[in-house]
Amino acid sequence: MSPPRPSTASKESFASLFEQSEGAGKQRRRQYHTGETVEVTVVAIAREAVFADLGGKQEGMFERPALSDGDGKLRVAVGSRVSAVVSGVDSGTGQVRLTPVVVRASDGGDSASPLAVSAPAAGGAPLLVEGARVKGKVTGIERYGVFVQIAGTSGRSGRGLVPTAETATPRAADLKKHFTVGQEVEAKILNVDETGKIRLSIAALRVDEERGQFESYAKAERSGGSAGGGNDKNDKSAKPAPRNFGTLGDLLAKKVKR
Repeated sequence: MSPPRPSTASKESFASLFEQSEGAGKQRRRQYHTGETVEVTVVAIAREAVFADLGGKQEGMFERPALSDGDGKLRVAVGSRVSAVVSGVDSGTGQVRLTPVVVRASDGGDSASPLAVSAPAAGGAPLLVEGARVKGKVTGIERYGVFVQIAGTSGRSGRGLVPTAETATPRAADLKKHFTVGQEVEAKILNVDETGKIRLSIAALRVDEERGQFESYAKAERSGGSAGGGNDKNDKSAKPAPRNFGTLGDLLAKKVKR
């Protein structure tokens, strides 16, 4: 006795399910192309590579040195967000290779030390790290701020704006009296938005430096080090403690005393 044949309705139902499954598979295996820009999240860190979620159960891979600073210290952790460019796709395995462009600050703070200069990314251009210190030259001065070309970059992709409020100049000051085209400056990368616009701050960098100086002084004070002048009043070689670090220093001093 031959087995019963599936009904027409069963065939249609099976075909429908197969098409849906095939469609989902295609969605999971999205094709990426060299030069494509992607926003990814780091999901795993290996000895020589860093893996990131591309969505749809796909992962991309960074070479670890591309996300490390000059001392080999990794600038990202699991959960870090990175803007990247697809640098290649393995035809056999489909593995997507990525080149980092921007390492974004985490919700809890900066992704990098504010005093760290961004490390070169693949291709020689510096890796833009939100929170990092960068050098550059003034390329334009407008009423609303100062444009700076970050060292090692060229074109608009490496040009950032220091808004008037972030220039560390007096309120309502004429920026052309404080800056000149071609002048070298240092600033902190506040953020890089999804369109690639870079927002810089000179004022924030100075605040970071002042905070670092005060914290070093406070640490020495707590440990009885020479930075606090020592405990021996007759020690003439001891350096006197700094009396004023400005408004920020005053606020931090009150906090320490509490």
